[in-house]
Amino acid sequence: MIKRFILLCHALVCAHVVPVCAEPGQSASHMGYIYPAGAQQGASLEVTAGGRNLRGVKEVFVSGEGVKATHVLSFRNYKKTYGDYLRQLQKEIRLREPAKNRKGKRRPADKKKKPDDEKIVPPDHPLFRGLDKCTQQELGALLRRYYKENKQKTKELDELCLLKVIVEPDAKPGMREIRLRTNAGMSNPIRFFVGAKPESLEVEPNDRVAVNAPLSPPFVVNGQIVAGDIDRFHFKAKAGQQLLIQAHARLVIPYIADAVPGWFQATLAIYDSSGKEVAFADDYRFSPDPVLFYKIPADATYTLEIRDSLYRGRDDFVYRVSVGEDPFITHIFPLGGSQGRSTRVALKGWNLPFKSVPLDTHKDPGTTQQLAIAHSNQIPYAVDELPECFEIAPNNTIKEAQTIPLPIIINGRIERSGDRDVYQFDGRPGDKVIVEVKARRLHSPLDSMLRLTDAMGQVIAWNDDGEQLNLGMLTHHADSMLSARLPQEGRYFIHVSDTQDQGGDEYGYRLRVSRPMPDFAISATPSSITVRQGCSVPIAVHAVRKDGFDGEIDIVLKDAPKGFKLSGATIPAGCDFVRMTLTAPVGVKNKLFQIRLVGRSKLAHRAVTRDVLPGEAMTQAFITHHIVPAEQTMVYVGGWGEALEVVLSKSGRVRIPRGGETTLRIKKTKSSGALQLKLCHAPEGISLEQKRSGNNALSVSLKADGEMKPGTSGNLMIEVFREQKQKNKKTRMLSMGVMPAVPFTVK
Repeated sequence: MIKRFILLCHALVCAHVVPVCAEPGQSASHMGYIYPAGAQQGASLEVTAGGRNLRGVKEVFVSGEGVKATHVLSFRNYKKTYGDYLRQLQKEIRLREPAKNRKGKRRPADKKKKPDDEKIVPPDHPLFRGLDKCTQQELGALLRRYYKENKQKTKELDELCLLKVIVEPDAKPGMREIRLRTNAGMSNPIRFFVGAKPESLEVEPNDRVAVNAPLSPPFVVNGQIVAGDIDRFHFKAKAGQQLLIQAHARLVIPYIADAVPGWFQATLAIYDSSGKEVAFADDYRFSPDPVLFYKIPADATYTLEIRDSLYRGRDDFVYRVSVGEDPFITHIFPLGGSQGRSTRVALKGWNLPFKSVPLDTHKDPGTTQQLAIAHSNQIPYAVDELPECFEIAPNNTIKEAQTIPLPIIINGRIERSGDRDVYQFDGRPGDKVIVEVKARRLHSPLDSMLRLTDAMGQVIAWNDDGEQLNLGMLTHHADSMLSARLPQEGRYFIHVSDTQDQGGDEYGYRLRVSRPMPDFAISATPSSITVRQGCSVPIAVHAVRKDGFDGEIDIVLKDAPKGFKLSGATIPAGCDFVRMTLTAPVGVKNKLFQIRLVGRSKLAHRAVTRDVLPGEAMTQAFITHHIVPAEQTMVYVGGWGEALEVVLSKSGRVRIPRGGETTLRIKKTKSSGALQLKLCHAPEGISLEQKRSGNNALSVSLKADGEMKPGTSGNLMIEVFREQKQKNKKTRMLSMGVMPAVPFTVK
């Protein structure tokens, strides 16, 4: 039977979830999860999306090809409806089957019946199906569990949306993104996976004993972990089978804002027919999603168990467990190659048909690509443009240090516990040197430590972790990077080690030693944008500056649909974050667009262009923020409401004196009612005061705190509110969105 009951969050997951109001440009519709989170090629199935403001679904969008989805129904406050329906069913059973009184005599049935128009008619959703066939004891167990585990209430996951998903037989396996267009606009994307294996849903109750008919590998099972839940499944296996068992939990939902540590921390265990645990995993290296490699010792029926490591659980603890004799690449060496150069890597792992494969290095330098063989996992590798060499052992000490030319990329590894790799080069006074390790971002378990010393062993610079903001799935930025200016002419030494003194064949790295190679990477959020025709919405743009690059970066629309415009589309010199605005065309209603952004700047007197990567800003465990990559940026232009136009009287950058103020005059080209302007996401030290409001114009005063640094630049987001009279004659301020971005500089 399909899982009938989904619990609210356990006390260990969160104390309280505060509903978040949508910011300008972001829809109030938000999906927290999709269940099941994937399907087999050729499947047709029902999928439940849980979240908030999921009513009024107009369309369902799926990225890529081969998967289509349509909306079936939506309903809110389903937990209360579920509990009330269970009680109604209990009462109906009591009316049909009179109980005995205390003296053992049968008492007459209660002839009072609830009027039909007061009866709860449950929605046609898998959660409610089959409940009318439950016994009094089963209904009682569900109710006891419901009220025991669901005392905390949340609106974040209290609405359900049922979708019909059809996967074409030739749909390419891999990840898709599903978005909903509701009355409130375009929702956030949520991940959905297409696979080749037969798939099934967990069968409840399976907390203590698996109740499913035994599955035979290969298969994928989908489930949800509710509060304190443990899910168990029977499967048959034959002696000698080398099974790969993978749990996909964090891969499905990367971050949960109000859960500690910030995701569903799954564990996997296998039990033999006698109930003995024969294998267990609670992660895979630095990935929270566990992987088991298990060779079946004898023909038998085994039990697979999945749970949360802290026995937490709630609706969005969604998982997919894949079981089969699949290949799995644990590591490769080297971890990349030079652009256009023939490079072959050694493969290590489980069920691998090859010992080595060639890399496709005909990609842009400085990029990370993915390597996979048939039905295997993907593992990243780097494509670079510098000359390369391999580590030559022994090189553990200064006396044994390997001599290297500059610039160079060295392919090496920390081969054993306590190993150190030392490289030497000649430098001149004033030379600036960049030393960078690529390891963890290429799925190496190495937690690197870098030290730069002179010939006497004096430490000139060192680094443990170099943060990379554009690596949203990594929570530990373990790759090291240092920049140093050499004090004098002589020989210098680079020491590479693991901070935990770990090592092994899989502890590979790529070490770049070079003069500065200025560059940049850019991400933009959100990836789902909702805007009224002719209006503007903010976009957050993040720049990762490399090797000291501090120049301006212009952001432009690439192959943009007609009528779209960016304002404030420059990341100022030395700045790594700015909000700019996207303005939608006038006369376009209820249409969806895919947009692309690129960043342009000058590097060493040459113009370069970098794609802006779409992403979603996610919060981990209440406080930590990440940018998780998305497949595409989608913009929905709605036709509702008034296309209010409020623009600056004069274009150009606004200059605000430090400790003083500047008057900004604004034209109202189309409006009705009084307007109020307020700063949205105001930079620290900048404030706005509205001075005058007329029929066609108004003015505001922009002030800069006296402590602000001269030259501080950026964009101001000014949100526009209009007075709206209510029936009770009270007035409320209705947000009309934001003005086009106002570039500013403090002088």
